[in-house]
Amino acid sequence: MTLPRQPWKGLAPFSATGIGSLPVLSPEQACHEILSRHELIPFWPQLVRLNPREEMLIQYSPPLPCLEPDLKNKGLVYDPSCDRSQALLLFYEKLLAPDDSFFALRPDFAAGFYTLLKQLPALRTPPTHIKGQIVGPVTLGLGVQLEGHRFLIHDAELMDAVIKGLAAQAGYQIQRITTLGMKAVLFLDEPSLSGYGSAFTPLSRDEVLSILGQTISLIREYGEVLIGLHCCGNTDWSLLLSLDVDILNLDAYGFGEAFLLYPEEIDRFLRKDKAVAWGIVPTSDTSGHESALSLLDRLSHYFDDLIQKGVNRDLLIRQALVTPACGMGLLTEETSKTLLSLLSEVSLGAREKFL
Repeated sequence: MTLPRQPWKGLAPFSATGIGSLPVLSPEQACHEILSRHELIPFWPQLVRLNPREEMLIQYSPPLPCLEPDLKNKGLVYDPSCDRSQALLLFYEKLLAPDDSFFALRPDFAAGFYTLLKQLPALRTPPTHIKGQIVGPVTLGLGVQLEGHRFLIHDAELMDAVIKGLAAQAGYQIQRITTLGMKAVLFLDEPSLSGYGSAFTPLSRDEVLSILGQTISLIREYGEVLIGLHCCGNTDWSLLLSLDVDILNLDAYGFGEAFLLYPEEIDRFLRKDKAVAWGIVPTSDTSGHESALSLLDRLSHYFDDLIQKGVNRDLLIRQALVTPACGMGLLTEETSKTLLSLLSEVSLGAREKFL
């Protein structure tokens, strides 16, 4: 069988990128580690050990009304003294204003973003794509508790602002990347969708689809972008495969077998010209003894299983990316460097093995 040679959306099969967080303390060094590995789609690093403001929930909070960083506990809290009506009025005035500076990522909350943009022009061969990320609205909505033991996600007024505020910050990244002449890839990081459908996730399917659908639709209004969704645990994959995302990213090392239970949905997803990003390089559960060969064998098992179940092989290969299973911010600096190198090896090895 002859495989299609045309890249998917300008990306070669098994293109690789990172999820976001790195444990490196220097923004310059973190970006150097990323840009020196030419097999990777560059991604701006979230430096969670450098600054608690870079934690996923906190990082995108500055423009969101009535939410304040809790740096000690590395989370977000609702400010009960907030004048909600005035805060919402200001928010929507800024949203409708032609000046997007209100929704720009703050340098003291996202040092890696600005450092990466600064280093890109010095590259001899500029990349075609750059990856950014935002926290997903479901994860943020479930991560903030309001008065009366309610979660923010059940406050329709505040959630509307969260959805629009996160989309605007995604839009800011898209515009900065495309201004450099590169194509934008933007992931929504949704770890809270892990275990969706259990008693621990008090949301209906329609609520999840509505929240994510609105966010994705708004992000697309800011310009041309490939939108990905990252979930680092097991979930209802049929729900995520029904979304209008371009890339679905899973922890394939830890939960690949569960993903294989949805062959019809995966095949339908691929036939819509969408891609699966296989998080085949382990992060939190790495043994330190994984090799590119062993990880490619695992990936080959997944592919063989899906092909036997009727998934189109050409599309499965052409529309495959590879990533780490999750962010690496809680690992050691040395381990993160090793895993980035392993990711590059897997990307190159997959092309030799499958193409």
